[in-house]
Amino acid sequence: MADTTTVRVRTTTRDELNALSAERDEPVEAVIREGIALLRREQWRRQAEIDARSAAADAGDRAEVASVLRDLLG
Repeated sequence: MADTTTVRVRTTTRDELNALSAERDEPVEAVIREGIALLRREQWRRQAEIDARSAAADAGDRAEVASVLRDLLG
């Protein structure tokens, strides 16, 4: 790990990270990176849900989805 930096967090946050790291038997950096990946996936999922609701509310979008499904399912 050539490049490192310091991030200021509350000592309670540091302690939670260290505890989770120990529980998982992984370095703190691995825990943080996985947390970032989970947050990104959740953000993507939420946006997909918003987009799906928007498409469901639009008659043109619903017709397009139905057309695609017909093409896929034969």
